[in-house]
Amino acid sequence: MHSILKEIAVELAGAGDDPGLRYRFALACVEEVAANLEDDEAIRALGKFRDLLASFDERSLDKIKVLANELKGLSQSHPGSKSIDGTRHAAVSATYALARAVDGDAVNAAAYAAYSSVYGYGGYAVNDPDAFAEAYQKQLDVLVGLKAS
Repeated sequence: MHSILKEIAVELAGAGDDPGLRYRFALACVEEVAANLEDDEAIRALGKFRDLLASFDERSLDKIKVLANELKGLSQSHPGSKSIDGTRHAAVSATYALARAVDGDAVNAAAYAAYSSVYGYGGYAVNDPDAFAEAYQKQLDVLVGLKAS
């Protein structure tokens, strides 16, 4: 695990069991790569997730769980690509980031969002751990800002 992603995990753990923070952070990570989403159902699910978080309360959790179940199958069925440019892989990673975000797994949502971002540079970039530092640092900064507000 990248050292900055570890910092994100520590920050989230330090916030205790705050599902609102976890979901808001995960959504912020997905928003950074939302343009990489290709599937209409994933794009629709992102909109629904945004709406649920805009009026987040205890009742939202049940609706989020239903949406998470819908996204599990969708993310696992994404066709991906064998192309060398990484574009379709960026879409797969963005879809996985969304699925993990809605499932409340903020750390893996951040990781998949970073992968989507790096794949957007080109498939070659994922072999360079330093390629992830910028994406992870931006995510960490967002998380710290969310915790402060």
